[in-house]
Amino acid sequence: MTDSRSETAATAPGEVSNVLRGTIAGPTVQAGAVYGGVHFHEPATELPAPRQVPAPPAHLVGRAAELAELDRCLAAGGTAPPLAVVTGVGGVGKSALALAWAHRAAARFPDGQLYAQLGAFDPEGPAAPGEPLGRLLRSLGVPAQRVPVETGERSALFRSLAAGRRLLVLLDNAVSAAQVRPLLPASPGCAVLVTARSRLGALATEGARFLPLEPLPADAGAELLARTVGAERTAGEPEATSSLVRLCGGLPIALVVTGARLATRPRWPLRRVAGELAEESRRLHALGGPGEATVRTTFDLSYRGLPAPVARCYRLLGLHPGAEFGVPVVAAGLDVSADEAAELLDALLEANLLGEVGTAGETGAFGETGVAEDPGDERYRMHDLVRLHARQRAVAEPDHALLTRRLLEWYLAGALAADRLLTPYRRGEPEPALTLLAPDAVALADRDAALSFLERERTNLVSAVAAAAPELPLLAWQLAYAMWPLFHHHRHHADRLRVDRLAVRCAQALGDRKREARMLRRLAFGHFDVGRLDEAGELFTRLLSLSRELADRYGQASAYEGLGTVALAQRRYPEAVGHFDRQLRLCRELGERRRCGLALLNLGTVGTESARYREAVAYLREAEAIFAEFGGVDPYNAARVRVELGRALGALGERVSARAELTAALAELRRLDSPRGEAQALHRLGELALAGREFAEARTRLEAASRIYERLGDAEAARVRELTALVPPVDADPDRVPQP
Repeated sequence: MTDSRSETAATAPGEVSNVLRGTIAGPTVQAGAVYGGVHFHEPATELPAPRQVPAPPAHLVGRAAELAELDRCLAAGGTAPPLAVVTGVGGVGKSALALAWAHRAAARFPDGQLYAQLGAFDPEGPAAPGEPLGRLLRSLGVPAQRVPVETGERSALFRSLAAGRRLLVLLDNAVSAAQVRPLLPASPGCAVLVTARSRLGALATEGARFLPLEPLPADAGAELLARTVGAERTAGEPEATSSLVRLCGGLPIALVVTGARLATRPRWPLRRVAGELAEESRRLHALGGPGEATVRTTFDLSYRGLPAPVARCYRLLGLHPGAEFGVPVVAAGLDVSADEAAELLDALLEANLLGEVGTAGETGAFGETGVAEDPGDERYRMHDLVRLHARQRAVAEPDHALLTRRLLEWYLAGALAADRLLTPYRRGEPEPALTLLAPDAVALADRDAALSFLERERTNLVSAVAAAAPELPLLAWQLAYAMWPLFHHHRHHADRLRVDRLAVRCAQALGDRKREARMLRRLAFGHFDVGRLDEAGELFTRLLSLSRELADRYGQASAYEGLGTVALAQRRYPEAVGHFDRQLRLCRELGERRRCGLALLNLGTVGTESARYREAVAYLREAEAIFAEFGGVDPYNAARVRVELGRALGALGERVSARAELTAALAELRRLDSPRGEAQALHRLGELALAGREFAEARTRLEAASRIYERLGDAEAARVRELTALVPPVDADPDRVPQP
């Protein structure tokens, strides 16, 4: 205001002259006598339509399907404003997706785009609904002094102002449905987009549609990395690029942090950072960076928001030996009921620190869901980096050794229960003592349940052996020993070799040469089954030497059986007979009738292979009688005898008897769920049909056997392929085809 002067003078009775002189700028009040209130009025200023959404991410890749899904979720047309909730683990790119979509859809909301950061993991705590409501009201033109005090009144005023408008409301980083509800407009022309780590399932009552956001697939992860560090560098090191994407778990925040390190160090090869990330103990540290946007910080914030029991469950899952698990092992690990364990897992699901992968027996990618008839059948999985964070949190706590032992003992209890049902005759090893769990911690109803358990938990069992080996070698050895029925029936050669090698090392670490001998036998037969005959022979020779040192005649018999099997495969028939004769003699001296049956089966097999068919039948009939004595205790080997008997009878021209033996054996081996046994029976039925010039059946049987052998990785697959090549085309004239 410039200089001015006020003068007051009387002009007539009852009148007052109030004169303002000089230059005036801004509001001015000049009065004589004032009666009542004084009101100030300023010219109304019309605010522009709010455009509050922050800038979109510099690089958004691999999210075309999700953007299209948001288009569908937030399309207008109903009686209520559409509401979409994007959820996912921290760092998966929820906010980036929401911001990108908001900018793409800006034209659909001419009356404005409102943005509120709800601060789910802010150090001072998440925002109370009244705070963002006040900011939204002020952005819509409500003067600060007219913003109501009560949250309910603010919410009502917000709905009034939004009525009839076309607004987008983006609520970022919400913590709960209760925090979001007061911020929802009621006008159908509006739309609301929410991001949250928690699932916010309670918003379903508001008509919300949920979009769970998964980590990026490999190709999109590589593209994001290329955009950060330069396409030339990623193209020049494709293997290192793939490793970086895999080690970052497809998590955008991890890829961006990694890319930022490389972008500021142009001389570094990508393989250098890939090597750092490959070391699990250093991975989260290597994924650090300047500021707060680091992978560890992201997970720390989620972890700190967990109640104590849920946090303990989170730590337990970090100690779990495998990637996928069910409710029972969690209950055993925490020493709680199955219902309590399920509730804790639900809390981690709600926090998006855990994903469902379907029901027991199924497999799937992180985040896939399945519906189980029994809640105990549900399966879960953690993202690799989340699991690593949980593990690092767990090992910092004093109870981590106890939790680890309980997890491992649960797998041992399950393997023992399956072993008892599937191989009741194999009781030479004393039953391991469980120190923390009851012997019946895992209950299995029958053979089918036992095999299903072993197959479902196979990768966890293998990982449990590896996890136990360094600190608990006896437990690891016992678990490996109990897993035999799985490998016996379903093969899994790579897993078997890994487990058996570990078990040999565990026995050596224990200084237990008898246990070492048992696993040498297993390891040798594992090499034989994949066709590595020379290595198998060397291992059987080691076994024989060790068994002689120990005066272990059982071990010697096993070594002779293995050496004979190798000699038979190499068609050194006299040598094979010599080894099997020694096996038979030792088993008879030991009074081991079942093992005598196995030796006779081996001698019968040599007889068939060397065209001494009547001698083979004699051996096999004796073996058949021995296995009949056991009343079905060892049905697998009894069926194997029938397969070899059918083969020998077929070679003698007794085709009807041969087919009967082989058909019965096939049915039994299928009942026992033994793929390799089934393949052997199909192989011999195909052989029999080919010899009888029944070419259509021969091809069907042999091709079925070949498929199973190929799936199992069995060395016998090559022999079946050679045999199948001898089968003439279907339209060939049988009378003009040479005898095979």
